[in-house]
Amino acid sequence: MKKGKHIQYYVEGEDEKKLVDTLKTNLRLIEPGKTDIFNTIQKRFTLAQIRPLKQNTIVVLVYDTDVEETDILQQNISFLNKQKAISEVLCIPQVNNLEDELLRSCQIKKITDLTHSPSLKDYKRDLIKCSNLNIRLQKCKFDITKFWSSTPSNLFHHWGNDAHKIKLLK
Repeated sequence: MKKGKHIQYYVEGEDEKKLVDTLKTNLRLIEPGKTDIFNTIQKRFTLAQIRPLKQNTIVVLVYDTDVEETDILQQNISFLNKQKAISEVLCIPQVNNLEDELLRSCQIKKITDLTHSPSLKDYKRDLIKCSNLNIRLQKCKFDITKFWSSTPSNLFHHWGNDAHKIKLLK
């Protein structure tokens, strides 16, 4: 990323935050930046949320595409694009959700294989609590080129997929 640029990630939940933080910090596969939980599909941004952002901030919106509700996302993107501190808004759709993205990018048969969870019910909790997610991802042969690499075929296709702009491919 260019000097003077700041990145702000907005992700849907704790599990996405855990994964994005691992990809940034431990694995260094995506651009570093701050990560906050904010569901851009269900909630509208406010000026109070945006005010703390530094000049030249690139906002990265990470969202699931399994529910075709795009009105609030459209409003959020329009709102963010009008803010002076924000230099760019990047959209990263998870087709259909985080679990599907991980299944595509890891060599696992079911999502519980990643966390060694006894059931799907336990998976999210185990992912969030996982202290060695980077090692688990490496053991499952995580491939960043397959992660966040699809463009949704539903209403979300309008915003494309900007993941290539934040991936640090070696």
